[in-house]
Amino acid sequence: MRYGLSALVLAMVPSLASLPTLAQIEPSQTPTAIQSTLFEKNSELQDAKEHVSEIQTRFDNQIAETSRLSKQINSLETKLAKAKSQLSADYAKMIDEPELDITPSQQHYQSAWNDVKKAQSDLLASQQKQEEIKNELSEAKAIQHQVELTIYELSEKKKRARVALLREEIQKTGTETVSYVNTCASDMTLDACKKQTLNLAIQKAVGQFKSNVISNTSESQIVLQNQASASLNIHVSEYSEGSSRFFDQNRYKTTLKVGLTSKPADNAACKLLDLDSKYCFAPSLGEEQSQSVEIAWHTVMIRSSQFDDRVTIDGVRYGSTPIEVMLSGGTHQITIEKEGYKSFSRQFTIGQDQTIRANLVAKSNAPKAGETFADYINKNTNAPEMSVVTAGTFLVGENAAKQVTLSKGFALGIAPVTVEEFNAFVTATGYKTDAELTHICTTIDEATIVPVAGNNWQSPGYKQNTDYPVVCVSKNDANAYANWLSKRTGYKYRLPSEDEWEIASRAGSTDAYWWGSDFGVGRANTGWGGTPWSNQSASPVKSFAANHLGLYDMVGNVWEWTADPKGILKGGAWSFSADKAKSEAQLFISPSSAANFAGFRVLREL
Repeated sequence: MRYGLSALVLAMVPSLASLPTLAQIEPSQTPTAIQSTLFEKNSELQDAKEHVSEIQTRFDNQIAETSRLSKQINSLETKLAKAKSQLSADYAKMIDEPELDITPSQQHYQSAWNDVKKAQSDLLASQQKQEEIKNELSEAKAIQHQVELTIYELSEKKKRARVALLREEIQKTGTETVSYVNTCASDMTLDACKKQTLNLAIQKAVGQFKSNVISNTSESQIVLQNQASASLNIHVSEYSEGSSRFFDQNRYKTTLKVGLTSKPADNAACKLLDLDSKYCFAPSLGEEQSQSVEIAWHTVMIRSSQFDDRVTIDGVRYGSTPIEVMLSGGTHQITIEKEGYKSFSRQFTIGQDQTIRANLVAKSNAPKAGETFADYINKNTNAPEMSVVTAGTFLVGENAAKQVTLSKGFALGIAPVTVEEFNAFVTATGYKTDAELTHICTTIDEATIVPVAGNNWQSPGYKQNTDYPVVCVSKNDANAYANWLSKRTGYKYRLPSEDEWEIASRAGSTDAYWWGSDFGVGRANTGWGGTPWSNQSASPVKSFAANHLGLYDMVGNVWEWTADPKGILKGGAWSFSADKAKSEAQLFISPSSAANFAGFRVLREL
């Protein structure tokens, strides 16, 4: 499918979210017809999403290509500088050696110069291509958003169409013929028996009429489920008695033809369909149905004193300032935020075009050690919960003999990344781990590390649930996950260095474990550690007490990758002795290797 927008539409892309699409859905009024249009639009939305995904992939690839060319230029410029230096040296030699042939140096310099020029040209072309794809991506996203908005409008229109149809179906006038036999009390007079039978027969007619009205509605099943929430307000307009007689001494039988009319309340159809009452009244009107008012739209320019901030209007994210949006007349909540600054959040009454300026003030109080937070990814997902580690001087290493100073604090995941959290990354990106590509994940067998074919993060060789730490992931896989978090949240996520990990693990302690010098029994999931999981498998995260910074599983459960290029892991694991879980202990594994006793947690820079 080919996509395109007119120049006028493209000029209005920032305000597409505000545009009504009623003109596109007016012709179809019945729920069935609207549903048919909805089906088509959902198919169109799927195509639009695939189109956006394809352009996003090209955009990401082009960014990578631009980055590669930029690095290549740096390398080529270094070579050019060396060639220039060599040529200058040869020119200097010619003073003493007039016969010296400097042609090779000249050719080498010219070749290096040509390489740099070509690389610069390639970089410029790549940057231009990147900008073109970026514009194409913005256009495709605008189209996708427009389709989503149309689907929303169609869904709203379908609800109103359902209500209109049901309202017509439950406003009925008709007749019911009923026969009723009443056994009267022995002390009841004949006239009283007749009147009682008549009333009971009319009640039967009303019930029969109501049942017929409901069963003949197009959504009878839903209406039947909700019939107790709304009255059809059935009126008896007339009745005529047919054959009536006494028999068996105290029994009276009558046949009635009853005229009935249902007069349900205005919001009855909504209650019977379990919809909000607003769908029973004209759009933008309350139940009082006040006179409609035309809504004006205004241009609002939003600026702030900082770059790379986040603008949210009425709960919807709009990007960073400066930004121009179209807002309907009325009150809107506008929030501007940036990490390290006090948020700006105000209610504005928009009645004309205007500019809003926010002065973001730096927070005077630094985050406190142990404070927790989780960055937003989308409405269903947050990044892993993090705990703050503040700057300072700490003791790490064997016997806590090494002094390390942190000039800047950081936040560390309160637990290893779980299967559920890693699955969100894989689902969003289609990522394949090293273990899945090589079909190898190592394990411990009789105190020996051995490779096992077929094991991976979803099937690590033992039974696991979504709250288990993800394992069978290499350092490469861990970095890929951290990079994804950085891209989705706008904050820098990475693996911790060995010192950063140990500082967080010790939480101020200089003992072998954060709680003291002795491991004890059942304090953490290590080999021979006295837990149900020891020497069997990893355990669900947070199964044991957290340290003084609120960090779980810093002792045992699974080894955790650090940023060290040699492949250093920290923390010990379920299949290693408690001695290996000491704060200073290390395990070396190739960064591309994966093991069912090795996972990771992420660090977020502050």
